[in-house]
Amino acid sequence: MRVKPLILLILIVVLPLAALMWLGVRVVRDDKANLQQKFEDVFAVQIRDIDRVISRHFETLSTELSATARRVPDHPDGIRALLRKSPQVRQIIIVDIEGALLHPDPATELNLSEREFLHEAQELIRDRDLIRASRTGSGDGQRLPAVAVGQRGQVEASPSNPPSASEGWHAWYWGRGVHLIFWQRRANGSVVGLLVERGRWMADLIAALPETVGQNQTEIPVASTSRFRLVDSMGSSVYEWGEFEPPDESAPLVESAVSAPLASWRLQAVVPENLIAAQSSGMVFQLVTGIVAATVALSMLAAFFWREYSREVRQASQRVSFVNQVSHELKTPLTNIRMYADLLADDLDNLDDESDGKAAGRLRVIVSESQRLSRLISNVLTFGRQQREALVLRRREASVDELVRRVAEQFAPTLERLKITTELTLDAAQPIFVDEDAVEQILVNLISNVEKYAADGGVLKISTSLAATSVMITVTDAGPGIPAAMQRAVFEPFVRVSSRLEDAAGTGIGLSIARDLARLHGGDVRMVDSATGASFCVELRASEEDRDS
Repeated sequence: MRVKPLILLILIVVLPLAALMWLGVRVVRDDKANLQQKFEDVFAVQIRDIDRVISRHFETLSTELSATARRVPDHPDGIRALLRKSPQVRQIIIVDIEGALLHPDPATELNLSEREFLHEAQELIRDRDLIRASRTGSGDGQRLPAVAVGQRGQVEASPSNPPSASEGWHAWYWGRGVHLIFWQRRANGSVVGLLVERGRWMADLIAALPETVGQNQTEIPVASTSRFRLVDSMGSSVYEWGEFEPPDESAPLVESAVSAPLASWRLQAVVPENLIAAQSSGMVFQLVTGIVAATVALSMLAAFFWREYSREVRQASQRVSFVNQVSHELKTPLTNIRMYADLLADDLDNLDDESDGKAAGRLRVIVSESQRLSRLISNVLTFGRQQREALVLRRREASVDELVRRVAEQFAPTLERLKITTELTLDAAQPIFVDEDAVEQILVNLISNVEKYAADGGVLKISTSLAATSVMITVTDAGPGIPAAMQRAVFEPFVRVSSRLEDAAGTGIGLSIARDLARLHGGDVRMVDSATGASFCVELRASEEDRDS
């Protein structure tokens, strides 16, 4: 019967948590992607800065080589003398407007350096690369940006005369890799090329690069968590800097081509693989914390709903049991009243001395059962009024001792039939302001328990005492008593020591009503230790009128 509500409560907890986890995973994933992009942007800026350093280095070098190219003479001896004065230039090559080689001229006597160059540059000379570069303003088939090549004296463009540059760089690949030739076109159309000493320009370039990269203006650390590489066209690292030591074959986070003339080279930024994960760990911790908090909150809410639902189900069950018990209790006295009323009618028809005694006894049973029925109805009405609205006392001056005697007299025939002796020890004769009906109902409910549960005879002891601010009433029986585990529960509505109909009759509301009525008087009803049976102590606080008097 409770499976469906339990499943519903589980879904109330599980479904929001699943949605929260799904949303959290998406947030973390998007945050990680944003963080990845942020890292890439930061390191891309770093790489652009480094590329500008390289571009400025070649701008300076092109300026120096441009001046050297303008001083190149036409005769071989003068060229060789200029080479000796220019250590950064390995060889000088001159081609005419058609690309034919003018220097070094293979038809003349050549030195060792010139012969080695001609051997290495056969393809360069055969393909007339310098003439093509001077006509297109590019080197190795790539347009060179003005900022990178230091172009000056642009030729006016027209449909018949394509744009060309007066000087620039040409990347020549041979042997160990890229070789750089700075070319300059003369007024007669010939081109002078300066082959830069590879070891020299590479050493100067590395010297221009930073040893470490300083902190940028963002919150992301760079120097201690990155490695920058300058990689040649073969994929080999030419130079590296930065404190991070990446494993071999580490993939770069960001890479970009170097500006001309090293367009085939690349700049790379390598960072630890766990760097982004470490930066996003705070978001993951917050997500886990939030999910845990939501789990606890939803579990507590579900537990609260389950407790309330269980309480409602339990109360509904108790109400059903209450109706059954009331029906059973009402049926018993009504049956007795009807039976003895019929017997009394027969006795009255045949009245004699013997029948007169029987009639009187049966009349006492009718009166006793009527009182029992009245008490039951009174309890039910009081409980119903208490559920609808707060009970209100109607205090007036009365003696508690007189109330105790009155109630004891009501129970006298029943207790006498059950062979229960009543002992009264009364010491509260002084009148105080109480609700007489409420006090009588408290006593009736306590003595009714004696009638139901201590019906094997014995002694019922009722004592009263008067203190400065309260009246104490103690009711003690000689019955079986109440188990310790039930002593607190019996004061709750509908709770009985035994709920079986064949056991002692009762609705389970008598002690609850007695306690509530006593508390309305500022006191309470509680169980006290007793050598035999059950003992209840009723405390009634004196009202303001009692204290004023």
